[in-house]
Amino acid sequence: MTDSQPSESGPAAHKQSKRTTILLVDDDPINLNVLFQALEGHDYRLLAARSGEEALKIAQRAAPILILLDVQMPGIDGYETCRRLKGDPFTKDVAIIFLTALQDTREKVKGLSLGAVDFITKPFDTDEILARVARQVEMQHLSRKLQEENRQLADQLQHLHQERVADGGLSVPELIRRGENERVEFKSTMRWNLKSDKADRAVEKAWLKSLVAFLNTDGGTLLVGVDDDGTVVGIGPDRFENEDKYRLHVNNRIKEHIGLANTAFIRYELKPIGDLKVLVVTCRPSNQPVFLKMGRDEEFFIRIGPGSRKLTPSEIVAYVARKVP
Repeated sequence: MTDSQPSESGPAAHKQSKRTTILLVDDDPINLNVLFQALEGHDYRLLAARSGEEALKIAQRAAPILILLDVQMPGIDGYETCRRLKGDPFTKDVAIIFLTALQDTREKVKGLSLGAVDFITKPFDTDEILARVARQVEMQHLSRKLQEENRQLADQLQHLHQERVADGGLSVPELIRRGENERVEFKSTMRWNLKSDKADRAVEKAWLKSLVAFLNTDGGTLLVGVDDDGTVVGIGPDRFENEDKYRLHVNNRIKEHIGLANTAFIRYELKPIGDLKVLVVTCRPSNQPVFLKMGRDEEFFIRIGPGSRKLTPSEIVAYVARKVP
């Protein structure tokens, strides 16, 4: 009558079975027989449980799309079983139809509030069972199809977002192809000197001053992990243990040398280019002069063509006077 002890386990079982899996839960074997007779022959994979505890175990293994669940059972009743199913991330989306002889409206409201989608009253009517089950199976298939389409759309949008940057909406590969200019600059590394093969303060200062220059001019995008000729070398040459420590280093250096107040104008993220990743730092123009702080020194940079230029105190005064209305 039933394969109530399926050999499959976990999500794989759901993927392997081409038929729609339905779990029938009732402590009365006569009721189970009625349900099986109503549903067999309709290309459903029918499983059975005689208690709420058993139902929870089978639901975990077999991932049914629909559960017909008796309300009044020894042990944990149908309501508690439903609550536990809906509280489990793996089974929370399963549709539940309660089986009950209770006619009290309050009991039905309670079931619906726990997440049930329908009720079938006892004594069973075969045509009603088949119709209600077929309707819910169709709705669940449509719902899962929509969820999958939404997931695919979200993945596509996320991929598109990862390919875009604020600089004119161009993708990272397109920025690299166009080369450096007044609003785009490449840096191979942000701390490691590839020639001396060691960490270098001058290398670190180079990318920070580029950010300051973008902030003081018209904004721009810095790509770290890209050679001057546009060859992508990735973030590996900087020799961080992992991406989290790389991001933490970026965050700390920006706050320390550019200032917490200016982080609102800076956005950074790691973006994949083939098998490698580059750091993309996008800067909006700041509404206040921004200085690079290195120890006790403060320096002011602006963009001139594809490079950054340090201004003298008198040039800073003149530049700010022209820029600030």
